[in-house]
Amino acid sequence: MRTSFALRPMALAISMAVVIACGGATTPTAVSSPAATAAATTAATAAPTPTPAPIKVRAAYQNVTPANLAPFFAKEQGIFLKHGLDVDLPLIEGGAKAMAALLGNSIDFVQVGGTEVMNAYVGGGDVEAVSLFVPVSPWVLMAPASYTGPADLKGKVVGVASKGGSAEIAANQCIERLGLKLSEVSILATGSTANLTAAMLAGQVYAGPGHPPDTAALFKAGFKVIMDLAAQKVPAVENTTVVTKKFATANKDVVQRYVDSLIDAIATMKKDKPATITVMKKLLKVEDEAALSQTFDFYVTQVFPIYPEVTPPAWIYSRDELAKTSPGVKDLDVTKVIDNSFVADALKRKVGG
Repeated sequence: MRTSFALRPMALAISMAVVIACGGATTPTAVSSPAATAAATTAATAAPTPTPAPIKVRAAYQNVTPANLAPFFAKEQGIFLKHGLDVDLPLIEGGAKAMAALLGNSIDFVQVGGTEVMNAYVGGGDVEAVSLFVPVSPWVLMAPASYTGPADLKGKVVGVASKGGSAEIAANQCIERLGLKLSEVSILATGSTANLTAAMLAGQVYAGPGHPPDTAALFKAGFKVIMDLAAQKVPAVENTTVVTKKFATANKDVVQRYVDSLIDAIATMKKDKPATITVMKKLLKVEDEAALSQTFDFYVTQVFPIYPEVTPPAWIYSRDELAKTSPGVKDLDVTKVIDNSFVADALKRKVGG
């Protein structure tokens, strides 16, 4: 009996050695407690999820003007990135050049006036506006201090930024509201709003439409307002976000993100004047704090709607004004060039608060 009990430890040792030699576990398997299992699950769940790369977007604006502040602010303040977009935003001076870039597929979005949109559409362009940030005319017609009345404009040169653009529409409206015929003045396209202001200051044109901050320099030079469309809240389609219909159909999510970003930018600007003026300095290349403050108060506070809807009334009014110099748009059904679905979706989700 003693011999058999003495052999048992030896047999156990031999059998363990055989298990080890055959690849068996050398340590016992631990039984996890419920707390330990929960901790492990939480740790696994908390592991960071890779952030998707932002979508590359090509956009452009066609004029150095406060009307283009929303996309510029969204770019500078990282709002586009917040909405998952990596946006290139160069300046392409002139509405015709900017629209040609859009139609030629060099860019995906462009900020231009509604008059350029309507002209492009009747010319066969596959375009539509998905936002309208300046639904009232921001223009005032300015002339030298020597101006005494409408008769002083007769035979004179009135400058505009571009033919068929919003500045020309504003100039035409002002001339007619002063009781003159368009044939009684000469219209000269200068190429841009900045060029127009420079031409007025240099005496190359007698009068021209302006808006903040350019009006600050004109006031300092002795120019005065002879017709104020801004104060009269004249309807306008001054600055719009435009895409091709083909692009919007194929990239609805991208267009929605872009429109959301602009609405987010406007809402943010309205709450943060100092940050907005900092961005405005970079866009406009203006350091005059008083002029910038005036520009903010006018555009951001009074003109920009948080939800930049594109609805027919302002477009119909602007179409009828444009038809005076561009007869091709006379019978245009404006609903063919606007798509309010993206702004409406953003409004439903309260993107701008």
